[in-house]
Amino acid sequence: MPDSNPLLQRWTLPPWSTVRAEHLVPAITTIVANNQLIIEQVIASQTEQPNWDDLILAVDEADATLAEAMAVIEYLSMGKSADSAWEKASAQCNQIAGQYRTDTLASVPLFRTFQRLEDSAVAVHFDASRKASLAKILRGLRLSGVELPAAQQEKLARLNRVIGLLEQLFASQIDLANAAWTKHITDAARLDGLSPHSQAQLALKARQAGLDGWLLTLDQNTCHQIMTYARDRTLREEYFIAWTTRASDQGPQADQFDNEPVLSLLLTLRHEKAEILGFDNYAQLRLNDRMVTSTAQVSAFLQRQVAQAKPLMEQESKTLQAFADQQGFGTIQAWDQEFLAERLRVQQLDGALQGLRQYFPLDATVQRLCRFSEHLFGITIHEQRTFDRWHEHVRLYEVSEHGQAIGHIYLDPYAGKHAADYAWTGTVRNRRIDAEGRASTPIAVLSSNFTAPTPEHPCLLSHQDLRVLFHEFGHCLQHVLTRSPHHNLSGISQFPRDTAEFAGQLFEQWCLSREFILWLAAHHQTAERLSEARVNTALTALSAQSSRATGMLLMGALFDFELHHRHGDGRSIAQVFDGVQRQFAELQMPDYCRFANSFDYLVTGYEASVYAYKWSGVLATEAFKRFEHDGVFNPQTGRAFREAFFSGDSPTLLSALEKFLGRPVSAELFETAPDPTTVTSN
Repeated sequence: MPDSNPLLQRWTLPPWSTVRAEHLVPAITTIVANNQLIIEQVIASQTEQPNWDDLILAVDEADATLAEAMAVIEYLSMGKSADSAWEKASAQCNQIAGQYRTDTLASVPLFRTFQRLEDSAVAVHFDASRKASLAKILRGLRLSGVELPAAQQEKLARLNRVIGLLEQLFASQIDLANAAWTKHITDAARLDGLSPHSQAQLALKARQAGLDGWLLTLDQNTCHQIMTYARDRTLREEYFIAWTTRASDQGPQADQFDNEPVLSLLLTLRHEKAEILGFDNYAQLRLNDRMVTSTAQVSAFLQRQVAQAKPLMEQESKTLQAFADQQGFGTIQAWDQEFLAERLRVQQLDGALQGLRQYFPLDATVQRLCRFSEHLFGITIHEQRTFDRWHEHVRLYEVSEHGQAIGHIYLDPYAGKHAADYAWTGTVRNRRIDAEGRASTPIAVLSSNFTAPTPEHPCLLSHQDLRVLFHEFGHCLQHVLTRSPHHNLSGISQFPRDTAEFAGQLFEQWCLSREFILWLAAHHQTAERLSEARVNTALTALSAQSSRATGMLLMGALFDFELHHRHGDGRSIAQVFDGVQRQFAELQMPDYCRFANSFDYLVTGYEASVYAYKWSGVLATEAFKRFEHDGVFNPQTGRAFREAFFSGDSPTLLSALEKFLGRPVSAELFETAPDPTTVTSN
């Protein structure tokens, strides 16, 4: 391929608009061939006295080059689903890159070369970050099965291939189920309770489908609107059934995209993989690089969280039933809970949340979030006006310090037809320093699913949207503010799950601060500020009837962990869920619900790790106590936080937290009973 291939050029920022389908396969083929040559040369030249630059940095450079090219392809692919040539080429690239990674991880000569460096006299003098980087490389190779006999390696390779295909199938069937169901509405009365903005978005969906009226689809935004605000109880029930039976043997699409057999086989193969690698179960394998030390510690932690949450759940459940009785509502069904909770908040707190989103327009909120981050961390965040992008709504922010760019953040704010139905943060490039001392600056992508503006309705954020924005922005800042020079340590995608969620959870805490909301909120038309009384009442309203959300998170975390920790104990997936659900009497679902079938955390890298949201949330709450004490805008505390958590120097999240707090974290969080499934491998 001629040098004009944009994926083969060195770039400061990705050449999004110039990449075409015909560039993909030649670029990835060339990069992989170059990488294979580099690894051959590394193995040949590092046999006697391996050194950091010629071994670690050479392999890092190869890994980074491939990862960055594949990241560009991945992000561009999200808007190319109708382009068959692109889809075919990107699938081929995934296959080529995947095979290269598999071969590299299975390379015994490369593994022995890294071992020789670890055992060398020079390695004794490595600093802590170099030792951590090398240890991670060796752990990854061992967990790939590089030390297994050849027959076991082949079996593991087959397992990994099938597991990957099953994960893709599980996710694909959720997407197919979502796309297959719609509800066409022609009577405006059925949407009574929904805001004009929400109704306008549903009308737009109908027009795009060539229909009049309004069109309901299966996505998170629509689900939230219908279940929380629609006064039509029959409509709520119909939507609830469609939502909770997706990709299952129940509901309006029964047996069309049933994920139960897919998940059953997936769990069996994951368990088999764990056993081949010397672990008792897949949960134990997943915890190998985590902050936690055993499966028992996770189980004990989750059970303590359930016990702590239960009194409030019981109290709020009774309060909600009393309210329902007062309204002549009768027995509360699962599709009534969010609706009644919102009605109760409105009644008790005099509409404190009514119109609150008018004070959080997306554009102004992002600007203030950037200014706040500048103040807190001593950086500058400048929005770029002229830059290459993959579609018109994408924004770009340059993060700099002392006049020097240190990273970039892309913001893709609106829900797209083919985009993921949730907010997420991804990476295009990790920070690294090469053998010549040149730094590659990190690049993060914040992709959200906010409702796109129309001429009549700007994009206004609910308080939950605000928390989502802050959560993902926290991830982005952790990615771009790192000072780690090591490619395999500096990116947020490189963190263990129970560490990776910490920054996002911490940033959400500012959304719950009265002082901060008073500063942040301003009406999108009049610039009017919220009064202190209104903010106090709104925060009280937001905390009311909130235990259900906590319970749902804990139920999902327990279910996920039980599936992977206790697999093979004779219970079916449904029986595992029933056992977990019995601990949450307030969250009982009808028998036809199939929670597991559309629980996408099981295939998006969070398997046996959903607990990490609650774990890191508890630690983030601890960290925020210092901000509450020092002041939520205190720049000295902000700098201390950056130094502790974003520098890339701390070996663990716990040590960083104790450094920041200046005291040990309560041992109660980590108490656990003796358990034979301590996280070790053979």
